[in-house]
Amino acid sequence: MRLDFYYYSYQCPLNDDMLQCLEEYKDTIDVHCYDISKDPALAKEMKMFFPTLIVLDGNRRYYSPLRKSFLDAVAKGSYPEETPYLPQVGAEFVEEIIEPLTLDQIEDACACCGNPTNNNCKNKENFLRTFSQDIYGYIHKDKKGNLLGGVEYLPSEKVPYDIPHEKDTAFLTCLYITDTQYDYKSAPLKRTEDYLQGQYKRIVAITDEVGIFPNGNLEFFLKHGYVDMGIVFEDPTYCRLHLVSKIL
Repeated sequence: MRLDFYYYSYQCPLNDDMLQCLEEYKDTIDVHCYDISKDPALAKEMKMFFPTLIVLDGNRRYYSPLRKSFLDAVAKGSYPEETPYLPQVGAEFVEEIIEPLTLDQIEDACACCGNPTNNNCKNKENFLRTFSQDIYGYIHKDKKGNLLGGVEYLPSEKVPYDIPHEKDTAFLTCLYITDTQYDYKSAPLKRTEDYLQGQYKRIVAITDEVGIFPNGNLEFFLKHGYVDMGIVFEDPTYCRLHLVSKIL
């Protein structure tokens, strides 16, 4: 079976883990990898808006982070089933310690992926370093220093996804972490928006209608004053993605 793996460099720390995992299966699966970071035409052709996209035999699309159980099934010739992650989204606002996300705090931010290794944190740091920003967003910690949430952004004109590429527009690459009781994302989002005022005229993001990956859900953004700019991609089995926008 052929597996095409499309990924946005190391924007997500898990991309490094997945690339290493794919190496282990190259003898049993016909693996092809494509970094879309410098190839917006390919990202547009594949209608890619997630940090990764897996396509089996040219037609079956998958969006979740790769797991060995997934690859074991593919190696046996099966098409795994995939369902969107739809947890209850907590609405109780919490604000503890909000700090700017700088390169020396990448390891803290990488805790959002659940597997912050030295290697994937360093790759994430090197990826962000190419944008030469002082601040890449804001992270939310509790008083013990544990990561609660965070928001990251990049200039839209440097993002390969099929989004508005404008000098005065920032793009939210990710919002984390979703909790079933508490809202840990609103506080760092507000601080990021405040920081970007004066540098950018607006901020845009991609979000699913109901799923929280990527960045969702749509209701969360509408609650924070974002305008729904319409559907940019729909997969009937997994997601209906919208572009949202907010004037800063």
